[in-house]
Amino acid sequence: MTSRDKTPRALDRITSGSDRLDQILDGGIPRYSVVFVAGLPGTGKTILSQQTLFANARQGRTGLYLSTISEPSIKVLRYVQGFSFFDPRLFGSRVIFGDLGGPLRARGPDGVIACLDELVRDNRPGVVVIDSFKAIRDAVPDPLRFREFTLDLAVRLSAWEITTLLVGEYAESDIHEAAEFAIGDGIIYLYGTEEAEKQKRFLRVIKMRGTDFFAGEHFFEITSRGLAVYPRMAAVVGPEPPVEETRIGSAIEGLPAMLGGGIRAATTTLISGATGTGKSLVALSFLVAAARVGLPGLVVSFEESSHQISRNAGAFGWDLESLLRRKLLDVYHVSPSELDVDRHAFEVKDRADHLRAKLVLIDSISAFEAAVPNLAKYQSYLWAINDYFKGRGVTVIMTAEVRSVFAFSEVSTRAISYIADNIIVLHYVQVGSEIKRVLGVLKTRGSRHDSTLRELIIDAPRIAVGAALQQPGILGSGVHDQSTRSG
Repeated sequence: MTSRDKTPRALDRITSGSDRLDQILDGGIPRYSVVFVAGLPGTGKTILSQQTLFANARQGRTGLYLSTISEPSIKVLRYVQGFSFFDPRLFGSRVIFGDLGGPLRARGPDGVIACLDELVRDNRPGVVVIDSFKAIRDAVPDPLRFREFTLDLAVRLSAWEITTLLVGEYAESDIHEAAEFAIGDGIIYLYGTEEAEKQKRFLRVIKMRGTDFFAGEHFFEITSRGLAVYPRMAAVVGPEPPVEETRIGSAIEGLPAMLGGGIRAATTTLISGATGTGKSLVALSFLVAAARVGLPGLVVSFEESSHQISRNAGAFGWDLESLLRRKLLDVYHVSPSELDVDRHAFEVKDRADHLRAKLVLIDSISAFEAAVPNLAKYQSYLWAINDYFKGRGVTVIMTAEVRSVFAFSEVSTRAISYIADNIIVLHYVQVGSEIKRVLGVLKTRGSRHDSTLRELIIDAPRIAVGAALQQPGILGSGVHDQSTRSG
């Protein structure tokens, strides 16, 4: 039984062919709607429309792909065969190619309507794609005649009960000015940005009548599977997660005691310090301690590979290779130069979900800054990913590198310390002729902690928190985010 054999509910949906785009559309494309797929050449419009046709064909809906005065159908077919969504068994039976260009050139808009009537009557499609619709507008120079044509088409599409995608090479300004958009129930706009390394592609749902959708800029890639869409990370202030009484310890001798027994589960801890002060080791110590009691942890590394992290940790007797084999630890390493922030967010969530991680370490957010120069997007990402994990009972640990070597004059360079429930700071201090590492706990929200400054001893195979240092003035004039300084 096909979808045309039953009476639909209001705003039933059909799939776009992408699960994540369906999520953005609050479940998919509203059935029987007229949706414009707009964008400049090369942005992925035709691929999306083909992906939609074949996905719906697999669900029993016949689809018509109708070319106009643009790329010939045979060229589109040759191109689309390279994608995994293409199924030769469906082509010609459930996915049918046709041409409106000949009738348009011979008889104008009347020829297009007559040809559509015949194709719909003969094939009874559930989905129709007209590509390119803008080519019809360009072929009908009389604005009044084209407006009459679009109104006639809208009436017929409604009577036919067909979900329609009108594909066209439109700039964003056209969406606000062109007359044909008046008949559209929805508008999906695809666009790209040219960067030094590669083009980045984005889409926005500008309009979708009668339904909710996830607004904003969403990153996507064109892969062998079609459009791979990554909805943006949304910074949402949600309900406070339940207070966890569980404490996460540390593999560093003396550190749990400084933290009143460890950090609370489902909180965010920021570990801040200058280069070489031991931030990564301190952060990793919590994941090692958790893994030893059966709590899996994910390391998201922007600087070191899994092999490098294992080698460095091995000097202190932390057998990360064993934890990796037992699925109590996973390392996800990506270079900041190759990072697309929204794709990265989904991959981090997927890795954490697959591992059933109870801790996530991001090492370091300073390296991450280089990939996200936009301050608002950077802060939104960190807020959103922390909100996502904490709401699921996952403990988040982040490291941040600061420029101050011998004083706690800053906690982060991009004003993100407000995200943290706990803050641990590290720096150097000169004691006589020696340079020592110093560790201090600035904040543990809802918990008592040792507020003394203590030496951090890193002398493989030993790593430990040592005695309190008695040296006045090493805190400098204040502790704050660098971006909040006056002047």
